Amino acid sequence: MPLPLKPGYNFNLERIVRPPYYEMNSAEAYTDFYGISYMVSGDRLIYSPTFTTIAQAGDMVFIPKNVYRRTTYISGEPYERILIKFSDSMIEDLIKTIGVASFEELCLEHVLRFDKSTQTEIYGILREMEQEWNSYGEYSELLLKGLLNKLIITSLRKRVISGVNMINWEKKHDCLANAIKYIKIHLRNNPSLEETAAHINISPSYLSKLFVNRLHTPYSTFVLNEKIALARKLLLESKLSMTEIAFESGFSSSAYFSDCFKRVCGIAPLQYRKQNR
Repeated sequence: MPLPLKPGYNFNLERIVRPPYYEMNSAEAYTDFYGISYMVSGDRLIYSPTFTTIAQAGDMVFIPKNVYRRTTYISGEPYERILIKFSDSMIEDLIKTIGVASFEELCLEHVLRFDKSTQTEIYGILREMEQEWNSYGEYSELLLKGLLNKLIITSLRKRVISGVNMINWEKKHDCLANAIKYIKIHLRNNPSLEETAAHINISPSYLSKLFVNRLHTPYSTFVLNEKIALARKLLLESKLSMTEIAFESGFSSSAYFSDCFKRVCGIAPLQYRKQNR
């Protein structure tokens, strides 16, 4: 999983290549830094507590601070992306010029789409950034700051609003995306396969096949992983008791919650809280 910013750095860049059917085991946490992810190839289903969407080759994803997000595959293709993480200091001058509202607008769109010529232009900027990052020196942060500002301004000027391709993709995969949305919203109630299928008007057997074929995981395993991911977040960010966290995460009892958490994470929830806080 991509790491947060290193101490003393305001920027990080990495090129990530994953094999077919790669699925993140837990969510990425963006705490006090932003992210920009550019899809070089492949496609991914992206979901967080507030939205679910799809990114394809040539798309750019702006990631605001204080979010948790996960991605999984929707086809058997490998994928490649360039991931940038940066602090407020890298864009403070930009924000003064374009305004907070314009930058937040990019983050709220989640996925930005561009025409072919703009994709080439953006990838060229990213390659410059990658080369500078790989030979980091005394003036690199200043140069990277300028390139980052150029990247954001180019994205703001040349993005395509409501691209047709995105609509087609979301229609193609809307059953799975809607199922994930329903699960995340009703996680406390431990939504069953039948309940979720009924909500999106498909049969339980078809929904079960979608999870196995598209996400390469059974429905019950997916729900359990989501419950554990939420529990981990509550363990680190709240002062709730184990019983309260078990209830909020959809477990029937604190004992069952503890057993599941230890089976998935290899450590008891209380110990996890103590070690990671």
